[in-house]
Amino acid sequence: MIKIVDCRGQLCPQPLINTKKALKENVNGETIQVIVDNATSCQNVSRFLTDNAVPFGIDEQNGVFTISINSQGIEFNPMKEAEEYCEVSFPSKSGSYIIVLTSNLMGGGNEDLGKILMKGFLNTLPSLEKIPQEIICYNSAVTLARKGTDTALSLVKLNNLGVKITLCGTCVDFFGIKEEIEVGTISNMLYITERLSSGIHVVKP
Repeated sequence: MIKIVDCRGQLCPQPLINTKKALKENVNGETIQVIVDNATSCQNVSRFLTDNAVPFGIDEQNGVFTISINSQGIEFNPMKEAEEYCEVSFPSKSGSYIIVLTSNLMGGGNEDLGKILMKGFLNTLPSLEKIPQEIICYNSAVTLARKGTDTALSLVKLNNLGVKITLCGTCVDFFGIKEEIEVGTISNMLYITERLSSGIHVVKP
């Protein structure tokens, strides 16, 4: 039997807290699968499990990490609090807004200038007092996440700070770049529509 602990969209320390809770409640030795969608949370949960001698494996697909924990015969007595494994204090940094990018350019004027402005915008975000919870990319904005681009490196940095990067799956398929994606969770229009209509503040540069 498999117990699913879905932590997608959650920032540290919540995935660690949920993992610890699942291990404590797991009296039958069932397999636990923890799902996270940013690399930092995956690293932190992995360190937590390693330090507590809990065997696990990791599978990654399109920026979503599934951590499979074999708790059979494990006596779980954590040495440290889960929160101590967080490398960054995300909650104090994360703001209550999301950013929506609809183009690989910023502004509607000169194309070369638009690329420079977009690169500068993404590079500036980590220095803000409050960074976005999520960046949603659709239309040509999904190409910002292509491997080998400066903008992909900027998005990776933001993702490591706890910002969720969401890419429109239809758009990724349209541009034929699914195998070239460096960072981000490929999603669908239902999810994007729900996020945009959820009442959260949306910033569209």
